[in-house]
Amino acid sequence: MIGLLKAEITKLTGRKLYPVMVLIIMIFTGFTGFFLMILAQIFEGAASEGVPVIEKPDAYFLGIQQVVGQTWFPLILAVVILGGELASTIWATTLTRESRKTSQIAARLIVFTVASWVAMLIGIAVWAVMAASFAEGTGGPALSEWLNVLWKVGMSQLAWVSLGIGFVALLRSVGPAIGAVIAMSFGEGLLVLWRPYQNVSLTGASTGIFGSFGLDGIASLFMPAPVGTLHAVAIIVGWTGLGLLLTWWGLNRRDA
Repeated sequence: MIGLLKAEITKLTGRKLYPVMVLIIMIFTGFTGFFLMILAQIFEGAASEGVPVIEKPDAYFLGIQQVVGQTWFPLILAVVILGGELASTIWATTLTRESRKTSQIAARLIVFTVASWVAMLIGIAVWAVMAASFAEGTGGPALSEWLNVLWKVGMSQLAWVSLGIGFVALLRSVGPAIGAVIAMSFGEGLLVLWRPYQNVSLTGASTGIFGSFGLDGIASLFMPAPVGTLHAVAIIVGWTGLGLLLTWWGLNRRDA
């Protein structure tokens, strides 16, 4: 298992894909932070025109939600890297060295999840610096709250990565799998606005687990209602199980 983990880490760090995707997360975070925390301070009357003004300490948690809401990241990361293996002879060659599919799946799930988790934390760090520097108000999360953020972010990434692996295991092709996961990410982002679906929405659980913060008026209509921590964990575990089930079924149905 250790050898498989090392191999996956080497493959991940040896590609330009991961740092480019992390850079995109940072750019998006900076743009969103500018709109939510700086724009209203630059232009007089911007707040009266509907530009939201986010104050501390809620600004920190809202930023966490915005970063974790970039569900395309773990999906595409898993699809592109694993999809290239499944569409070629790499996966079959790997199985000749380590035939246990459970270990193969687990190694990729762990490495992709940790990589996505680290990327989210980088985005959150960018937001935290912006919030500390530009957001109005005072105060910030306590150490215990930041520690809670760590495991909650990790759980959300685990579910999305498992779904990405599941899609590519079924389709065995990077292009169609990317289309499928983008459609899912976009569809989930729309369906989460439907109140009944929020009880099972992974998007809602991924962001709602952090609470409800900051946006009022029209902007609040585009944010999912918060769910309790245990409810969110149950949703995330359920979707993770679905992703792993799809992975196992896809690999056995179309064995390399």
